[in-house]
Amino acid sequence: MANEALRLIGTSADAGADPATDELNLREVWRALMRRKLALLTPVVLIPLAVFLWAKQQPPLYEAEALLHVRDREAQVVQVEGVVEELVADEATIESEIEYLNSPAFSRRVVEKLGLMEDPEFAPWLRNDEPSVIETVFELLNPMTYIPDEWWGASEAEGVQPATDPEAKRLNLVAGIVSSRMTAEQVGRSYVISLTFLSEDPIKAARIANIMAEEYLASQVEAKYAAAERATQWLSEKINDLRQEVLEAEAKLVEYRTSNNLVSTESDNPLTLQFFQLNNQLALAQAERAGAEARLSRAKSVLESSGAQTAAAVLTSPLMDSLRSQETELLRELSEMSSVYGERHPVMVNLRSEIQSIRDKMVDEVRRIVDDLENQVSVAAAREKELQNNMSRLQGDAAQADLAGVELSALQGEVDTSRQLFTAFLTRFREIVEQQGLQDADAKILSTAEPPNAPAQPRVMMMTVLAFGASLVLGVLLVFLIERWDSDYGFRSADEIQAALGARALALVPDLSRRDTQGNAAEDYILEKPHSAYAEAIQRIRTGLFLADSERPPKTVLITSSVPLEGKSAIAASLARQSAASGLKVILIDADLRRPRLHEVMGFANENGLSEVLTGRANPESAIKRDEKSGLDFLPAGIGVVSPPDLFRSSTMRILLEETAAYYDLVIIDSPPIAAVSDCFTLSGIVDKAIYVVRWEQTPRNVVLAGIRQMVESGADIAGIVLSRVDLKKHARYGYADSGYYRGSYRKYYVN
Repeated sequence: MANEALRLIGTSADAGADPATDELNLREVWRALMRRKLALLTPVVLIPLAVFLWAKQQPPLYEAEALLHVRDREAQVVQVEGVVEELVADEATIESEIEYLNSPAFSRRVVEKLGLMEDPEFAPWLRNDEPSVIETVFELLNPMTYIPDEWWGASEAEGVQPATDPEAKRLNLVAGIVSSRMTAEQVGRSYVISLTFLSEDPIKAARIANIMAEEYLASQVEAKYAAAERATQWLSEKINDLRQEVLEAEAKLVEYRTSNNLVSTESDNPLTLQFFQLNNQLALAQAERAGAEARLSRAKSVLESSGAQTAAAVLTSPLMDSLRSQETELLRELSEMSSVYGERHPVMVNLRSEIQSIRDKMVDEVRRIVDDLENQVSVAAAREKELQNNMSRLQGDAAQADLAGVELSALQGEVDTSRQLFTAFLTRFREIVEQQGLQDADAKILSTAEPPNAPAQPRVMMMTVLAFGASLVLGVLLVFLIERWDSDYGFRSADEIQAALGARALALVPDLSRRDTQGNAAEDYILEKPHSAYAEAIQRIRTGLFLADSERPPKTVLITSSVPLEGKSAIAASLARQSAASGLKVILIDADLRRPRLHEVMGFANENGLSEVLTGRANPESAIKRDEKSGLDFLPAGIGVVSPPDLFRSSTMRILLEETAAYYDLVIIDSPPIAAVSDCFTLSGIVDKAIYVVRWEQTPRNVVLAGIRQMVESGADIAGIVLSRVDLKKHARYGYADSGYYRGSYRKYYVN
């Protein structure tokens, strides 16, 4: 039995709750809210009331609205690219412009423009009125009040230092107030931005809203103008640098041309022209040499093969032509004279002599012609060689000129690039200068703000309703937090006992107030009100005790608990008196030798008690007292001893229990709490049954689990658990199965 109980305790402690219990039960929710009405109603009442009172004390605020239209397209006569890109009116652009309108920089701009630091509405230090009680309470409850000023500044990692100048701090404070009064939002999905402002004065609200719209347009123009100014300054410096670079590049180009004699373009290059001329001359010289060599070769060939006379007939020259003419004339005269004169006639001899002289001259002329031809060939070859040398020299000069031309081309390209870049920058500079005076905003005021007729804030009823809803949610959350906090702390019902401990709950004993008992103790109240709910709970313990083992009803019963003040002694005394009053022979033994109290309840002196009997200083007959009110026999604790556990482990204790069990129908032993001392562990192994008392909702579950586990390990046979000091009214709110035992329609059965 003990091992089975120990197993049940172990498994029940490790097991989770039934999943079915985690489902939302509206009835359980309602009961939880009713149980925690105070936790629910406190925020529900106080928060809306505080918000209502605070809202009623706030000054009325008027809201004025101006509409801005972000332009999506615009006709341009001349397309000139601006320094600042025109806005593209898409969703991201609209959001960006709204963020700028909500930024602290824009708020500071408006504050400085309107001089709002001198306006008491926005400058708190100019107001002399004392804060109201509600405002003081809200200020004290506001957590932002206790944040140091240094925390408001940006961190050093962001590169921004908090403002230390008092004037700057005031400017930031006023800008923050202005920003909180201003709202910028997109109207639907259009290109229109609604700009609203709240003020205590309707005219001021409209004026500030319009000024904000105008400042927004002015900020766009200023941004463009500033960007153009920066661009022109940068372009001016860049143009000066580029102008200097162009001049330096052109000077370098001229110097290089001069040093390399590159005074013309490639098509007019003198080396090229000279090369072409020499090439032509070389071709002519080669042709002339070839002709001269051909003529010389022919002349030599004729001279060698046919002789000088034949060569003279072939070769031509002015002298040769004259000599041939003279020879022909002399031959004609010789022919004519041969018919007149004889062969030896002096005339014929003279003619033949002249002809031979002519022919000798012709041979000499042939030789001279051959020599002339040889000279012509030599001259032509020399001229050809000279031309070839000149061509080789010109080729070297041309190669050097080509290399110089490459460098020249690079220098020329550098000059052209610098000139083009200079021209582009100069053109862009002139465009920006012309455009700078024509800057226009990328938005326009679609509608100006008009002074409102009625205040827009505070919306007292709406704020109160919202506060009520929020406080209701807060209250419900608070209730469930409390319920969750308490749910796993103590035991409230027999079902929880069974689920967590695996043991039977014998009874729920009501908590008796002095009003219920009219100042009497619970032990006396059970005799005075035998039909009360308290008496019925004690009766349930007795019934459950005997039903625990119907074949062998227990006679020795130990009553213990985890910690003091759980009502253990009162239940033991009440159970003993009720059993005795019902006709049973009962003895109540006070085994709490360290802090006995039952003798006070029974009205006896604590002398010659259990400790004296166990030590042999007194016999049981002289130590047992008689309770005249119930017929109960009572054995007090006696004077404390050094080691009660040793006495309880003695054979004397066992003999005492055996003798009392043989004589009495029921022996009830009140032992000290388990968590305080170890006396109970010794007693639990020598009794028939044990009853474990747990204070309702107060004793922690882990403490109860540890105590019962120790009891079972020491050999105790636990008949069941008793929940003591139950708040019946509170218990009924949980809706447990046993919550109606002593309330509701069952109350008619009890006489309290």
